[in-house]
Amino acid sequence: MGEIRIVSTKAGPVEIVQVPGNKPPALFFPGGHASASSDCGWELYTASGHEVISFSRPGYGATRVGALTAAQFVPLVRDVCDQLGIGEIAVAVGVSFGGLQAVHVATDPQLAAQRLALHSCAPSALPYPDTRAETIAGPLVFSPLLEGLVWSTVRRLVRSDSGLRRMMARLSRLPADQWWGELTSADKAEARTLFQGMRSGHGFINDLRQAKPTESATRRDAISRVECPTLITASRNDAGVSFAHAEEFAGLIPQATLAEIDAPTHLFWIGRGKRQAASVVKSFLARGSN
Repeated sequence: MGEIRIVSTKAGPVEIVQVPGNKPPALFFPGGHASASSDCGWELYTASGHEVISFSRPGYGATRVGALTAAQFVPLVRDVCDQLGIGEIAVAVGVSFGGLQAVHVATDPQLAAQRLALHSCAPSALPYPDTRAETIAGPLVFSPLLEGLVWSTVRRLVRSDSGLRRMMARLSRLPADQWWGELTSADKAEARTLFQGMRSGHGFINDLRQAKPTESATRRDAISRVECPTLITASRNDAGVSFAHAEEFAGLIPQATLAEIDAPTHLFWIGRGKRQAASVVKSFLARGSN
């Protein structure tokens, strides 16, 4: 766990977590229901010696900047980097709903990120959620009025292995019997910590607003402007995000490499897909480095 910091910006406080490293940082944008302190695969980057700076996006954690879009949040990311004295960004990393923020950071000429990595990300130019049922239920279940109750229920549920299995099974297209037994006690502890730390705040509704079909053209334009080398990882077993989003990102970004991994759930950094993801990320970061 890194150091949690609150950075004052012109629009309000931005919460970050700094994980030390001796190489230029990865700016890390976790997905929906996750704050800066949610470890969504930091080790994939710290293992190569990179510092990680994880952000609570608008509406999450202690970031209090209003309902800014991913594009509107970029100047505050620049402000944070200036205050931290960051002169070089190795890679902008997006996980799940954090992908759109990473895309906008990667296209900012002042931040000048050398690379972009998108892990199990949505929305692409395609809208998200992927199903009508999720589109209808999401804004209600994870509204600011109900999300506290929902996540307190989840925290109680995942205390047991059976409850944790139920939560993870919702994020997989495979029967749980095919992968649950492969998880180590450390894997389960990591997943449990993740779920116990989740809150939706006002952030998830803000995410859904930017993922609507009416915003598809705006997203397509932003994604198409990415010029840096880009790694896209995704699993066809992921029930949280359709593989079609990875294909859409890869089709729109000129220097994109799509790596299909065998992760059994949306939590690609936990379980059998972790080693494969780590290998792909390590090669990507080494490519063209000094």
